[in-house]
Amino acid sequence: MIQAGDSILRLPHMTVLGKNKNKVLKRYQHNRKLEQQASSLPANNYEVRIPYQLWMDSARLCIRQEVSGYRGHKLITHYQLRDQVELEKKLPYAVCPRFALITPQKEEKRRSRQGKAFLDFPAGRSVILPTYRRNPQELQKIEDAVGEVINHQDAELKGLYVEGFASPESRYALNERLSRERATALKEYIRTKFSLDESLFRISSVAEDWEGLAALVGAGDYPDAEQLLAIINSEQEPDKKEVLLKRFKGGIPYRTLFKDVFPELRRVEYQIDYTVKDYSVEESSKLLDSRPEDLSHLELYTLAQSLDKANPVYATVFTELILRYYGEDAAANNNAAVVFLENGELTTASRYLEKAGDSAQTINNQGVLHLLEGDLDKAEACFERAQQAGSEEATLNKEEVQTKRADNLKMERYTKRR
Repeated sequence: MIQAGDSILRLPHMTVLGKNKNKVLKRYQHNRKLEQQASSLPANNYEVRIPYQLWMDSARLCIRQEVSGYRGHKLITHYQLRDQVELEKKLPYAVCPRFALITPQKEEKRRSRQGKAFLDFPAGRSVILPTYRRNPQELQKIEDAVGEVINHQDAELKGLYVEGFASPESRYALNERLSRERATALKEYIRTKFSLDESLFRISSVAEDWEGLAALVGAGDYPDAEQLLAIINSEQEPDKKEVLLKRFKGGIPYRTLFKDVFPELRRVEYQIDYTVKDYSVEESSKLLDSRPEDLSHLELYTLAQSLDKANPVYATVFTELILRYYGEDAAANNNAAVVFLENGELTTASRYLEKAGDSAQTINNQGVLHLLEGDLDKAEACFERAQQAGSEEATLNKEEVQTKRADNLKMERYTKRR
């Protein structure tokens, strides 16, 4: 037995039979588990496992011996084997929190591709000449982008947006007409090349791209950048600003801009809008390496959930691919945080939880973060809020907090005892 004060735990007893008693019992009973006679067993190994209790820290190990003799005579003796039991080295309780993932909403898979082309036009003209200067290479870029969507068997073209830009040279009215006509020319080139319906297209134009000029001057290494930007960003009429640039320091800075910067402003930007069909888990798995951009948030999530967590692709989908395409989504950040919590990367998990909103799942996971950090009070407060918001995981995690608190008390007493 184990005893400490009024606390006593009686362990299963062991019976040792004498020779005569053994013969009698064998004759009338069939209990083959009875021990052999004492003379054949000089020693007995005794082992029993019992749950730990706090009072056992100061317990002693005793034995109660009861000898039955002739005519039922009994002799009872108590022995103390150890004045203090030796306890197995105790390790702190490792919490087992419940994490909460958020299932993304199903969405129409709208996609878009953007690009820009620097087409060359003869002075004052807006007709596209496919073999003129850089045009073969620039047109090929556009054709490749549009063709890839049109030839994509799982995609449906929804629209093309074309916007023409001109550099701030010559009169504003002329540039306004040229930028619009050049955007229209590219639209017609694409429409004819691919036999597309007119209704798919939208066009617009920027007569003189002063914003683009300011960005390039600000990013460049120009000695007079501050003065140039003051003119470029002023509220004066475009033609007046052009005159001021040409006059500034004898026109030397303007000629540099005309040569190095203006060609970058003469461009056409385009956007191709399309939708992609929905995929099964098997199809998503095949597209994961080749065209992950065609997968929706829900499809990536469902694919990851179909994998074993030990599979490295599981973490890759949640912490890389989904964040690459849906990095601003609260569910994406919450689910990435869960994976980092599972892997013990608490600092990284905290960073993503900050961007995960205040859903019941996120609040629960914030509580898990505090629980793993050892802050039980903050953890419990989060679990209370999450539970009120409907989190089932939070209910179980509150029990983990209580278990850990009780274990901390045991560990404190255990440490003092040692």
